[in-house]
Amino acid sequence: MVTKKLKDENYLRRLTSTIVAGESLLLFFAALFLIVESFIAEVKNYDALLGEIFFAILGGLGLLMAAKGIRRGKRYGNSPSLLANLIAIAVAYYIWEGGWPGIALMLGFFALLAIIGILMITALSANAEEK
Repeated sequence: MVTKKLKDENYLRRLTSTIVAGESLLLFFAALFLIVESFIAEVKNYDALLGEIFFAILGGLGLLMAAKGIRRGKRYGNSPSLLANLIAIAVAYYIWEGGWPGIALMLGFFALLAIIGILMITALSANAEEK
C-alpha cells in the first residue's frame, strides 16, 4: 500500500510540499523568536539581529513559494527546496555539535525526507516524459 502511494506523483507532491511548507513555518517561528528575544534579552549587535530576522522571513517566504510550486507540479520549486534542505543537513550537524541532538535529529530527518521526496518526484516526472 505504501509502496504504491510512493509511486503516485501527486501523492509525493502533496507530501513533499507539506514538508517544505512546514520548514518555512519553522523559519517564521525562528524570526518571531528572535523578535521576542530582542525585547527580553540584551542585544549587543542590532545589525546582526536584524539581518537574521530579515533572512529568516525571506527564507520562509522562499520556501513557501517553493512548496507552492512543488504542489502545482512546477519545476521552479524543486531546486530551491533541494538546496535549502541540503543546507539544513549541514545546520543539523552543527546543532548536533552544539549539544542539541534531539533538535538536530528532527531537522536532519525532515530535511532528508524532503530531499528524497524531491528526487523521487524528479525521477517520476522524467519517466513520465520518456513515455
